[in-house]
Amino acid sequence: MAQAHAWGDDGHRVVGEIAWHYLSPEAADEIELLLEEAGERHLAESTTWADRIRVDETYSWAAPLHYINLSRDWRTYIEPRDCPEAGCILKAIQTYREVLADRTRSKMERAEALMFIAHFVGDLHQPLHTGLFSDRGGNDVQVQFYGVETNLHALWDIHLVSRLVLDWQDYARKQTEKISVAERQLWQSTSAVVWAQESHKLAHTLAYTTETQLGEKYFLRCQESIEMRLRQGGVRLAAVLNRALASPAIDIANK
Repeated sequence: MAQAHAWGDDGHRVVGEIAWHYLSPEAADEIELLLEEAGERHLAESTTWADRIRVDETYSWAAPLHYINLSRDWRTYIEPRDCPEAGCILKAIQTYREVLADRTRSKMERAEALMFIAHFVGDLHQPLHTGLFSDRGGNDVQVQFYGVETNLHALWDIHLVSRLVLDWQDYARKQTEKISVAERQLWQSTSAVVWAQESHKLAHTLAYTTETQLGEKYFLRCQESIEMRLRQGGVRLAAVLNRALASPAIDIANK
């Protein structure tokens, strides 16, 4: 898949800002120390790091970790079948959670693991990051949005979110206010495989369309789900980080 930048920079920042609201004091303190090591200012900004390093050839190996291509009839994750040798987003989240939790690793290793997780959890909540291999998650599906030429993947990554998020900090605050305690507990009780299943379902019931001229009707149809996925991504990112940075770390790879 080429240039899969889920949610764009502001969408990722929203996920990170929502997550910050739900961090334990212990996790927040350690995250600040790790981000200082990496030269990052705060969690929300660090969520864009995994896209920023795409211009650095030394990180070219990380490109396949932003997504997983799945068949239309896919139901559950079987790593040897679904995750190529180059890697995929589900394996990456598990791997970097383990690195982050391992206090024998260097601060820089753990900081990069933190920033990969912060980005990939957001990516996994964008439905087309679980899209079809045949069209590279919608990258090869050409559409027009309000007359502007784009592709379906970029539409979800950038154009739809840009119509919702004008000030990412204010937007994140308003979205956090919509999250009930019951929702937070439910969303945080599930695994990354479930998040992929949710995205896969949305990809094929909502994102993919036979229409090529898209506008207000498509945007309004998708709006509620987009906002829900941003909220879920933030809440779940907080859970991953809290558990990885607990003493001792809680293994949630398959929980």
